[in-house]
Amino acid sequence: GEEPGHLGSMRARALCRAPHRPPWLRAKSFSSLVMADERCPALLHVDSFTRVAFAGNPAAVCLLDAPADATWMGAVAANQNLSETAFMWPTGASEVEGLEGEPARGETFELRWFTPSVEVDLCGHATLAAAHALFSAPGGRESPLLRFGTRSGELVAALRGEGCIELEFPASPPRPLLDGVGPTRGEVALALGLPVDKVVVVGASDDLLVALPDAGAVAALAPDLHAVSRWPYRGVIVTAAGSGSEADFVSRFFG
Repeated sequence: GEEPGHLGSMRARALCRAPHRPPWLRAKSFSSLVMADERCPALLHVDSFTRVAFAGNPAAVCLLDAPADATWMGAVAANQNLSETAFMWPTGASEVEGLEGEPARGETFELRWFTPSVEVDLCGHATLAAAHALFSAPGGRESPLLRFGTRSGELVAALRGEGCIELEFPASPPRPLLDGVGPTRGEVALALGLPVDKVVVVGASDDLLVALPDAGAVAALAPDLHAVSRWPYRGVIVTAAGSGSEADFVSRFFG
């Protein structure tokens, strides 16, 4: 990889485990908009990052046969009213580079993400939901590899053992903060409701990254969202080392 602070070929992996066909993968009722033009043959609700129904991070997944109009996709996402709705359609099959660098045959899809108000460039939990929906479809997939063409470049999803889905995403290493740009450490601590000595402002890219001493502090946060909204970043990622064997680290996002 490259030195920290440089964007390029660095990749970040997310390892996400869930039963292959969980009971909480459920079809949602079509809205009148979808029923009227029949452009969405399948609209699913998937809970990511959880083994428990109605928990985790929910996303809607719209499985299309062909590209759709962005205005229509935005309207469907607004109707679902979840943080993100993923839209995807097949573009074929080709040789892809697997997560370990090995060449392999994989199916390719175009993938786009919409909040209830705007299209976004990248979304992790909705990508996991999209991959899960494809791998869990009746009959399965021809290949354990999926390649998604997105506004943030190519993303790869691989089906591993026991229903584990491994994702590869572009890395965006934080850059050191410059004096006079963005909040001070004290302002960050005040907005997060924490003593200043508990806050380490690591740096920023599109988001501000803040490290805390333990997972409990992350879980207990109740930040001043109005103060956070005034900072020149998309949002704030607050993270700490995991407290057990379930996770290497824990994070929350405010924005």
